[in-house]
Amino acid sequence: MNRTHPHSLEAERLVLGQALVDNTVIDQISQYIPEEQVFYNSNHQEIWKCMLHLHREGASIIDPVTILTKMPKDTELESPGYYLTGLMDEVATTANAEHYAKLIYEKWLLRKVIRKSNKINNVMDLDGDGAYQALQRLNREIEDILNLRIREDFSLDSLIDDTVKHMTVTDNIIPFGYKPLDDLTGGMTKGEITVVAGRPGHFKSTMTINIVSNLLNRGMKVLVLNREMSNVEMMKKLMIIESKNLSYHTMRMGNFNEKDKKDLELAKNTITEKYKNLIMYDDVFDIDRAMREVRKHRPDVVVDDYIGLIDVIGVEDNRLRIDNIMKQYKRAAKTYDMAAILVSQLNRACEDRSNKRPILRDLRDSGSIEQDAEMILFMYYDWRYNYQDSMVGEHGIEVVLGKNRYGKTGSKVLGVVGDRCKILNSPEDAMLEMKRLKGGNS
Repeated sequence: MNRTHPHSLEAERLVLGQALVDNTVIDQISQYIPEEQVFYNSNHQEIWKCMLHLHREGASIIDPVTILTKMPKDTELESPGYYLTGLMDEVATTANAEHYAKLIYEKWLLRKVIRKSNKINNVMDLDGDGAYQALQRLNREIEDILNLRIREDFSLDSLIDDTVKHMTVTDNIIPFGYKPLDDLTGGMTKGEITVVAGRPGHFKSTMTINIVSNLLNRGMKVLVLNREMSNVEMMKKLMIIESKNLSYHTMRMGNFNEKDKKDLELAKNTITEKYKNLIMYDDVFDIDRAMREVRKHRPDVVVDDYIGLIDVIGVEDNRLRIDNIMKQYKRAAKTYDMAAILVSQLNRACEDRSNKRPILRDLRDSGSIEQDAEMILFMYYDWRYNYQDSMVGEHGIEVVLGKNRYGKTGSKVLGVVGDRCKILNSPEDAMLEMKRLKGGNS
């Protein structure tokens, strides 16, 4: 049995009649009618098409007479002149034109969703990757429909008020949790992307994990998408960070003495208490699933480690893949008022220079990353190259601000203790941490 799709012929007739009675209504309602198929009735589609054509031509009068001049001779509408004047006769007021236009717009959205949903029947005979990709495509199409928004009219007064409010409220600023770095950068901003990049062994993931820990300790909601490491491996590192004396070596080897076991239990309790706002996945492989998790959880900050391992279904070219990923994260950050931290590898070019400190062109497929990120932080561990000759020593790590859309660039030296999975405010703090670790384990 054929089902009638959602529609309201009464609302359609009223909208058209109101536009005929008062032509200024056309501008008011056109935002709700992006295409003629918003009207369910084919005759109403034809009338609107003629009306809009006249309007765009700058016709001074749009009425039954002028519309009839634009109607095709083979129109299916019987007695079109009589029908058009009948539409006008039904109008008592044009004050509610937008209400009825919005009503038929919503019916149109429902019809689009129903048609897309019906396509699911066509994938029932598919299996494996074919079925998955077909369902993914349908899901994206339906989500695009549901995310359609009617743009509000521009208001200068509202914009000025919003700007002043934005200037006086600091809720949109999210500190990294390191004073030297926050003094230089001002912190992250909701609605924007921060990239943390570095060569292997330069503690970019360690930096990211520590930022996650800092955010959670401030009560923020954080979504982490682990692509290189498992959730279990990341949780090990978080437990080490929250413990008093546990080392990564001890955790990996599993050689716990009684003191270590007590420390581990305390760390577990701390995380259970303070990390209630942490969501982690290590099985999110493509950008579409990543965006679904963002929409589902609406975090304050999303962390993706790392973007080189994100799949984009149907896109093979690496530059196009990265461009797609950056654009989707950019849109999501603005839409859901969150900050995004994306981890990226660097190419090998910096390894071949005498000065190995990273620069923007060292980013893999740097074009899209450099363009779409508001802030780019490079992790540079000088000890890895220069050892005893390093200017910052074994426990110093340089954070190079390669891009800052809001002004200052430069670098800051923080502290690092690899065996404690910790980044600290200074090399001196890191050395004190190392001494305390050795004292605790003695």
